[in-house]
Amino acid sequence: MVKPFFLLMRWFQMIPIAMLMLTPFEDRQLRVSRRVGLLLSAAYMVFAGVVLAIVSQMVSVDGRRNIIARDLCLAAVLAVYFFGWACAVCAPAAQKFLVAVIMLHYAAVLNAMSNVSAYFILGKSYLEIISGEAGSLTFDLCLLTSTAMTWPLVWYFLRHILLENLPGLDDRQVKRGLSYMCVVFLLFSAATYYPPYEIQPEMSIVIGAMTVTDMVAYYIFFQEVSAARRQEAAIRHLELYQMQYQEISSRVEEARRLRHDMRHHIITLAALNAQGKQGEIADYLEKYGAVYGRLEEYRMCGDPVAESVLGYYLALAREEGTNVNCKVTLNAGIIDPMDMTVLLGNCLENAMEALRQVPRDRRRLDIDIRTSGGVLLLQVINSCDTLNDTGGVTGWEHFLSGKRRGKRGLGLQSIADSAQKYGGNARFQQKDGLFTVQVVLNLP
Repeated sequence: MVKPFFLLMRWFQMIPIAMLMLTPFEDRQLRVSRRVGLLLSAAYMVFAGVVLAIVSQMVSVDGRRNIIARDLCLAAVLAVYFFGWACAVCAPAAQKFLVAVIMLHYAAVLNAMSNVSAYFILGKSYLEIISGEAGSLTFDLCLLTSTAMTWPLVWYFLRHILLENLPGLDDRQVKRGLSYMCVVFLLFSAATYYPPYEIQPEMSIVIGAMTVTDMVAYYIFFQEVSAARRQEAAIRHLELYQMQYQEISSRVEEARRLRHDMRHHIITLAALNAQGKQGEIADYLEKYGAVYGRLEEYRMCGDPVAESVLGYYLALAREEGTNVNCKVTLNAGIIDPMDMTVLLGNCLENAMEALRQVPRDRRRLDIDIRTSGGVLLLQVINSCDTLNDTGGVTGWEHFLSGKRRGKRGLGLQSIADSAQKYGGNARFQQKDGLFTVQVVLNLP
């Protein structure tokens, strides 16, 4: 018999959906390799498809499918799959639940689209054919076509939009999004579970409108997530600007005070000289030089913005017992002052956070900044813990924040964004207890 094969084809078309389940997660979040996960998913869906086809025939009544039994078996098969999938992915439960709801929603949309298409092709014989135990080749082809048309778009959404936004969501945003998506999915499922397709074209318009509305709802939600991320990054940048302003103000005030005191020092030296007290003059000049020498500690380059940021963090690093080695060769104004603040501020603040996690005798901070051939080269190396070594050079997406547990850090992303703004690139590496940041900027 050929017709039962049509029913088997329908269940086998769960495989493309299962192949998407690992897409919105990084390789490091998977307990097995991505290839093994995909093979296991496909194998399970083939096995489940055969089981469902056999069970569907066993519980049929007079050649017509038992819809309730079919759905119960389908629910059991999916529950086993989702349990195995959840065990294979290392991510917060709410995030995995959110991905599962999105994929179930996609499966429901495919089913609704296929039913509408099959009805227009089969006409009045649709209801009899579609509920028959043998299944329908027309429906299977409609489902295959709908999957082929939408699968690349869904893959792009999962791989780029969801993958970029999911790790940045905090628990409150994930729970809000989960409740939002669950409501949308349940409403769609209730409206399309067993609709009167014979009422045409009204039902086609209703299902099409619901599908478009759900797509808009997803778009709005993730636009809000992106806006929240940009706002958080803006707040982070503002904090760096305020830090730089306070440091510069402190330095200006210190220089103003020392210039004001210079007149008194000159008067004192003149009086000592008139009295012929050469020994006292030598002692006084020695103390005077030590005080003013502090101003020269931060004269590392000709860029006052870079000096301000470097001076703040290097003083902090030395106070915390860090062995500092700094080589800087810069001219003033080679890049926008705000970009310089964001770039150096994020590099050095991340370094300080990592340094505090290691013993004092292992703390090391090496800074090398210079220009060469129309590009700005920056390298920061700092000690860090030996966990989560990446080995080779990689992108910022592979590192989690030290402040926001389970989330990507905004600092590394800001560094990468600054490099991209100037047509350059940023590379990161964590290996053998050292974290390295290498940034190349094309100078305007």
